[in-house]
Amino acid sequence: MGQFWTVFNIDARERYSSSGWKLGEWLFQDHHDDLLELLRAKAPITMPKEIEKRLTEGKTAVQSSTLFKLPTEILDMILAELHRDDVLFMFAITCKAIFVIAERHLVKFYEDLFPSWRDCRIICVGEYMDEQDELPAGVLTESEREWVESERENWGSCWSIFSETFKNERFKRVKDFKSPACRALLWKDEAWGPHGYTSIERGGAYSVDRNMLRALHGNEQVSTTSRVDREVLCNVSKREYVRDVAIYDAKIPMCVTLAHALIVLICWSPWADYALSYDLQAVRDMKHGRWAGDRFRITTEDVLADLEDKGEEWTDVTEEAGVILRHLSKKNRGDWDWALEEMRDTGHSWPESGSSSDSGSCSSDNSDSESSLSDTDTDADL
Repeated sequence: MGQFWTVFNIDARERYSSSGWKLGEWLFQDHHDDLLELLRAKAPITMPKEIEKRLTEGKTAVQSSTLFKLPTEILDMILAELHRDDVLFMFAITCKAIFVIAERHLVKFYEDLFPSWRDCRIICVGEYMDEQDELPAGVLTESEREWVESERENWGSCWSIFSETFKNERFKRVKDFKSPACRALLWKDEAWGPHGYTSIERGGAYSVDRNMLRALHGNEQVSTTSRVDREVLCNVSKREYVRDVAIYDAKIPMCVTLAHALIVLICWSPWADYALSYDLQAVRDMKHGRWAGDRFRITTEDVLADLEDKGEEWTDVTEEAGVILRHLSKKNRGDWDWALEEMRDTGHSWPESGSSSDSGSCSSDNSDSESSLSDTDTDADL
């Protein structure tokens, strides 16, 4: 059997959309790169180069439309009410004057496509989690506890309340976020209008507008994060961390990432039902993960080293996650051979084992090692 497990962000009241089934059905069937993206630092969002070039070239025409008799403040308020991509984008490219006002609203639109879970309370809750008192101590504020209690009549268990009321995390690539109307204008020679299909001329102003829309929708400048070498998953509540290089070097037969390490350390349920094969006490104890409900972010080993040089104490618990992941992947590898083949076929690359001489390596024995738990709950400036 096995219970369903879902990753929740308590602060944002969001849930990770690649979870929500039996743990054995989704844990190793994905790299969970999108979960890692949620924890990485976001790069500043800029407009596409094609747009910047268009705005700086030539003269700015004097507009005679009645629209431009409105004060800039009113135009800004109008743009703030445009939440659909097709309406916002097409209004923004009306002319250079409007685009200048619209630029900050476009940036906000992109930011909403790439939410951040950095420094948020994250927990993977099992379906058998009924009473909120069974959650880790202190994970909910008093107001949140009152809210959960008020929803019990509607949804019942704590897991059901979170699953039904927390929305899917809004992590969607810009290329996947096109309304039908905008998609038609972008890629077809006809667009659906109030009177049916209308031909879109090739060349001229129509072509310029369409190229600008394509630039906005395919904006590579909003690909806000990417994996870098020697990343570290930091628990800023307990000042503990897991190193990705050590995870890759840990003789784990399946392709795992820091996301897998995070998931196995934040599980919480009264029952150890995972729909996974195991015979290790550390996996059985995974139901009460030491990191459940803590705050996280991903940074680099260099940044972490700078903090330690400044006197901050951090504890490496990579082996704790490595023991669990090695055992689970060895015991359950046969169930996901097809997934491994798919990973290889898509050319997904991983760091070479032993690529860093000072990175260390996880031991290959299946001992149940567990690092000491700090009682402090402090933030770190990572």
